[in-house]
Amino acid sequence: MRPDTWHLFVDPDILKFFAGGLGQTLLISAAAIVISCVLGLALALARMSRAALLRWPATFVVEVIRALPVYLLIVYFGIKGSSLGQPFFGPEFDVSRFWGGVIGLSLYTSAVLAEIIRAGILSLPRGQTEAARALGLNYPRMMRWIILPQALRLMVPAMMSQLTTIIKDTSLVGQIGVFELYRSARIIYTQNFNPIEALLFVAVIYFVICFVLSQLSRRLELGNQTARRVREAVLRDQVA
Repeated sequence: MRPDTWHLFVDPDILKFFAGGLGQTLLISAAAIVISCVLGLALALARMSRAALLRWPATFVVEVIRALPVYLLIVYFGIKGSSLGQPFFGPEFDVSRFWGGVIGLSLYTSAVLAEIIRAGILSLPRGQTEAARALGLNYPRMMRWIILPQALRLMVPAMMSQLTTIIKDTSLVGQIGVFELYRSARIIYTQNFNPIEALLFVAVIYFVICFVLSQLSRRLELGNQTARRVREAVLRDQVA
């Protein structure tokens, strides 16, 4: 340990340096969360489709991606992302290391979210689907207005947990040369030979971010439980 280097972590220039890495971490996380939610929902609906041309390819993609390490996907798209797109977009097409990391992280997370969303939809009582069909709703409207709003409430804890994992997995993107929070710590401790102090400082930042998200998830879960109890009480009063 180098306790004599603790003063570095209150130095304005060092803090500004870490802030740059934190900013990149949050940007990577935000981009991956948006892409993962959209792609995960699409994969989940495709897996539940009656059309085999949608269901089997989506099942194959989800199962293959879930079986791969997220680090492998990040490194692969960080290195080969440009060459994969050049046959379709031309020889000048280029994917930066930043977006290569985002793509790898998003693909893995979307596969996990697809299973969470599918499980949430399947956990709803079958009567919800039958009632929607009885009202004459087609499949898109049934999903949009009846099924997904209820399923998303059930999926909040699992989805928030997985989205919190994205924050931590951004540390892997630094391995392909992207300047993020963990990489900023590596640069600091390489120059000052204080890995324990630098990594503890970064660990505290990760903890604060993830703790805030976990508390938000808990509040959303409690709010959903309270709202459900209120609706059940109102229904009981109406029946009585």
